[in-house]
Amino acid sequence: MATFLTANSYLGLIAETTRGTTPSTGTATFIPVTTPQVTPTQMFLRDEALRGSPTLVYDQIQGVRHDLVEFKSYLYADTFPLLLTAVLGGNDTISTVDTSLTQHVIGLYNNAANGSQPKSYSILDFDGANYFTMTGAQADELMLTFGAEAAADATLKFMSNPYTSSATAPASGPFQTLSLSAEKMIPSWDTVVTVSGTTFTYISTGELTIARKTQPIFTMGTQAPYQNFAGPLEVSGKFTGIVSATNDPWSTGTSAQALTRSPQSLNITFTDPNDQGGTPTTQHSIALQMSAVQFQDVKRNRGKEFLEVEVTFTANANTTDAISGYSPIKTTTINAISTAYQTGY
Repeated sequence: MATFLTANSYLGLIAETTRGTTPSTGTATFIPVTTPQVTPTQMFLRDEALRGSPTLVYDQIQGVRHDLVEFKSYLYADTFPLLLTAVLGGNDTISTVDTSLTQHVIGLYNNAANGSQPKSYSILDFDGANYFTMTGAQADELMLTFGAEAAADATLKFMSNPYTSSATAPASGPFQTLSLSAEKMIPSWDTVVTVSGTTFTYISTGELTIARKTQPIFTMGTQAPYQNFAGPLEVSGKFTGIVSATNDPWSTGTSAQALTRSPQSLNITFTDPNDQGGTPTTQHSIALQMSAVQFQDVKRNRGKEFLEVEVTFTANANTTDAISGYSPIKTTTINAISTAYQTGY
């Protein structure tokens, strides 16, 4: 018997036209991932009816089931916009930067006619031994982590219908052809954090979570979810900074941003130092815009030889970051992909 190699693993996803059905045409996007995990969440109903014996559980019957798909990816400017589309749902508005680069603006999808639901996805995960296909997958959470000494990365969580498995690769359809890009990952040191127009050069680590609170909805007649349902968007995060001046804006002074009602604009831009194009030369980049952030829960930490300050924040919904209505965030990516990641939705 063979022992299977995890290095052979790969993962791909494609937006569904009909929820719960893998498209028969089109091309899936395969994303370089680390620590992918598919977890079947099978509920079992316990039979604890009394039968005259001093014991508790007599049987366990299958209840409803949905699956959880999780993976981590470094930030690649060519594949990351697809992940943004999955969690935010909005169409990709493109514009030409120059002959070789395109700007992609993706925001929150807002359409009450269909419950403002982002598109669902079909996901294929090959673990080196078996192929697992999950349909009806709805993004639950996108969490970015970045630190000056590490690569920027993103953790994605999807709720999906129960998987189907196979020992052989798909013979047809969007997952038939494996294709991965050569885009370089983005190191965190090449990140710029700007608060209300001022660049903060003393940030050492950061996190940003874009959450949908997705949950499966079950109805009679089937074990699988009726729908994996995305809830309203919430955006939050935190920074750790070095205290290098006595006028720390978060915790000192009568107008400290984390101690008073003080909405601030926050922009985080991840720049790829190794992929570029155009004239003049422009680097590939991913920018996250939040125009009304409230800092809070500030702590000054003395656990190291040097003084640090830690602060959390929540992005408030506003019209500046919205495609329509209100939104707490809008994203802009510059890369060499000339076509939109999503249109007509």
